Amino acid sequence: MDYTLIIQGLVVVVIIGAVYSLWQTTRSYGGLVGAALKWIGLGMLIFAVVSLNRALGDIVIGSIASDFFSEMAENILLLLGLAFSGIGFSRLTKIAK
Repeated sequence: MDYTLIIQGLVVVVIIGAVYSLWQTTRSYGGLVGAALKWIGLGMLIFAVVSLNRALGDIVIGSIASDFFSEMAENILLLLGLAFSGIGFSRLTKIAK
């Protein structure tokens, strides 16, 4: 039996649950702080997906992209996570001013 499809499904369920939980949690903060925490949370979620991909042996991204594009897709996701986190922290610093 091929377990990769089951593992991919579980990863998708975890990601959807994390995004839903993030949105519900940041809604309670509201305003500028909640918006900044959403960006930071999305960046952290992307970092978690990349970490899961590495830990599971390229099951998550490797099955979607070919072998050549798998590493590039992982690097693009890392840059996207850094950008989201940067936007969130930038918004937090604007709140403090």
